[in-house]
Amino acid sequence: MSLFKFELKKILRQKKFVWLMVLVLLSVGWFFYQNNIEQDLMSKEAEEKILPIVLKVDQLYAQLLPLDRENRLTEEQAKQFDILNNMATSTFQWKSAIYGKRWDEIPQVENEFYSLLEKYEDAGGVFTTLEGVEREKAIDKNAYLVKHDLPYANETDPVSPALQMSEITPILLGPAGLLLLLLLFGNAYTSEKEQQTLLTLRTQPLRRWKLLLAKYAGLLSVTFFYLVVIAIGGWVIPVVFGDTFNDLLYPTFLETGDSFSLIPIWQHLLNVTILFLGAGAFLFALLLLIGTQLRSSFSTIMLTGFLTMIGVVLTDALPITQIPWNPFQFFRADRFLTEMPIHPIWLYAVSAFLWCILLLAVAILLREGERGLFKSAQELKPYHKGKMTHLQSIWNNSLFEWRKTKRRGLVGQSLIVLSIAVIVGYFYFAEQVKEKENEALEGLASIVEEAENDTGLIAYYLESIEEMEKLIAEANARGEDGDFIYGHNIEYIQGNINVAREEAALAKQALDGYEKQEWDPLYDYQLSNDHRYLESLIEMKKHNYSPYTIFGYETAIAQKEWMKEHTIQPVFAGTYIPNIHDQWKEEHRKEKKWNEQANRKVDHSGLFSLFMYFRDYLYFIPMLLFLILVGAGFSGERGKRPTLQMLVTLPIMKRSLFLGKVLFSSIIAVGSAIVVFLFAVLVGTVFNRFGDWMYPVLHYHSRKEFQSFDFTGQRAFEGGYHFMPLGEFLLKSLLLYVCVALFLLALTNVLGLFIRQPLVVYALTGLINLAGYLVSWKLDDFAQYSPFLYLNIPKVVNGEIMTLLNNPSISLYMGCVILFGAMAFLLIAAYVGLSFGDRVVRKGKSVTAAM
Repeated sequence: MSLFKFELKKILRQKKFVWLMVLVLLSVGWFFYQNNIEQDLMSKEAEEKILPIVLKVDQLYAQLLPLDRENRLTEEQAKQFDILNNMATSTFQWKSAIYGKRWDEIPQVENEFYSLLEKYEDAGGVFTTLEGVEREKAIDKNAYLVKHDLPYANETDPVSPALQMSEITPILLGPAGLLLLLLLFGNAYTSEKEQQTLLTLRTQPLRRWKLLLAKYAGLLSVTFFYLVVIAIGGWVIPVVFGDTFNDLLYPTFLETGDSFSLIPIWQHLLNVTILFLGAGAFLFALLLLIGTQLRSSFSTIMLTGFLTMIGVVLTDALPITQIPWNPFQFFRADRFLTEMPIHPIWLYAVSAFLWCILLLAVAILLREGERGLFKSAQELKPYHKGKMTHLQSIWNNSLFEWRKTKRRGLVGQSLIVLSIAVIVGYFYFAEQVKEKENEALEGLASIVEEAENDTGLIAYYLESIEEMEKLIAEANARGEDGDFIYGHNIEYIQGNINVAREEAALAKQALDGYEKQEWDPLYDYQLSNDHRYLESLIEMKKHNYSPYTIFGYETAIAQKEWMKEHTIQPVFAGTYIPNIHDQWKEEHRKEKKWNEQANRKVDHSGLFSLFMYFRDYLYFIPMLLFLILVGAGFSGERGKRPTLQMLVTLPIMKRSLFLGKVLFSSIIAVGSAIVVFLFAVLVGTVFNRFGDWMYPVLHYHSRKEFQSFDFTGQRAFEGGYHFMPLGEFLLKSLLLYVCVALFLLALTNVLGLFIRQPLVVYALTGLINLAGYLVSWKLDDFAQYSPFLYLNIPKVVNGEIMTLLNNPSISLYMGCVILFGAMAFLLIAAYVGLSFGDRVVRKGKSVTAAM
């Protein structure tokens, strides 16, 4: 017990509990905030869910109403008509409760509707809108809500405690949460080796197995603390800031195929918690086992994470391994806990317990190791060829920093991790490309098939023509001119049939051409559709509102014409380019997100993969990783082993040390990131193809440019634009990335002069950049002078920020100048300050020597 308390005290002194609590509370608070701002859409979404039911009831009622007025209803129809009248009343009350946000009344009204629906079908009626499993689920869920006296709740964006926790558990109690614990506390044992405190402990009368068990117990305590913080934060925040109710009994579905069952949400949360504890216990046992054999914290964390990832991937790929006795199944809780249970949950708990005992036993029985992942990391000496030199120049100081970093081996290990991530990312992109490609080709094939068999839309048109012909015949029988009244409808419908057949012919040519890798027929088909959509949008905008813009379709047409002209392989996506001129209303923000996702272009060629790294902000991953590894500056020389105290005793100017650190970190961070980006291009090239350098990337122009007489770009109704080749976009993005990385490294190194803790340096850097970026948007005509604005690399390079701020001065080259200027200012200020400090120190030493 005393060893356990000792381990807890060490963890508490590191203040990682505080950081863990802050991160969890920020995450829970952010989820609640995002859900809370979506509550105004609750009524709209609830109405959309019942709209098909309301329309079907109205349709059935309208069919019998004329017969009722003419007293021609049969006895069965009369009974159905009365029930439909009550159903219409019920749906009216249902909608009224939604509009009035009387959520507690909805289950009773819904229950009454289902009772009437059953009576309607008993009377011989047919209700096709809600059928099969969906009806059974709706009825069972409603019966559950009525039985437990529960209101209708917002399950899409929940703000009640239990429902919100069920939404955040896949993240905080999933792989992301375990990764957070691994990163924060994964060095609990190996840090003792690195700091040599383990040698001190070995001088004490302590059994090694007791020390290991105390370490493990401390890590388990961290896991329990993490769960407690999530539970408290997830419960208190909604209770204090939200409109809540006791939702622990609220039902959730378990589904497998057509089978389903309902369980209370508390049971689902309990199952997730048990599996998270099992996964955490196994992960920390594996970490402790690996930690006893390696001497580097980074290597231990990396190897533990890598082995776990491989195990989860293999478990995903091999269904036969998805059993409770496979410990990597614990990490897949979000995938199978929503399905009908095959194994009882206690079996997973027993499996986790046995695996932990096994791993701990192996860790105790094995002798302590001092291995490294790389042989060079074990043999390198701190100085070149083991010789000490006077580090008097900035370059020599940089070499000294390089040797220290190389000796630790962290940069090489980071490159390996990022390389693995690049390969995994490639296959993820490839899977997305395959899905979009299959979806597009299947759509073309279905159009061709419907045209050949006269099914689908063409069948609907043909049925409409038959109905018009019947109406013409009936009108002629009444002595009216049926052709004059209805004939023009037949001509209009026939025109639609001709258009559909032309589209099918183009689709067939596109399919045949795609198989032969001839892209022109596919572009002809897409351009034909785009022109038709554009004409329809222009006509509709004359009378009605539409969030889509002419800009979006005109740029889509211009992009396809460019690709056809330059013989560029198609990249499958929607027919529309979402853009900054779109006119989505606030209540349609979810539809906007869906539209952007549907029209998102994905490809796994080398160049396009790199393009997606910038477009989707994945470039922040290597930037932040290398910033953490080499950007701490002097704060990384402090701590339990303050090497800075030794360095200042050497005949080295502090300003030379500082500039040496800046130079070294700049070369490593920028060079390593460029290597990662080039490796991403190489992976895409090897597994697929290099890509199209001339692929068109949309570039916006500000209104000031668009309205000038010398504007040379293309014009749309909403604004100006032009297309830049993909290769040009990537070169500009890389150039701006280098400038941003150098600026951030200068900032962290300067902050490291005044702050002792590296973690505080990184946190403060993040806050400064976030605040600076937000303030930059308020500077209007002076925004171009803010270095923080250029952190958003893709939107600077494609002109989006320039257009939104209507400031043509915001450009790549202005960004490079401003970032270099800010970096130079920081370094010069720090250099001058350190020079003054060095003079004060030398003066003090000379006075002391004279005395």
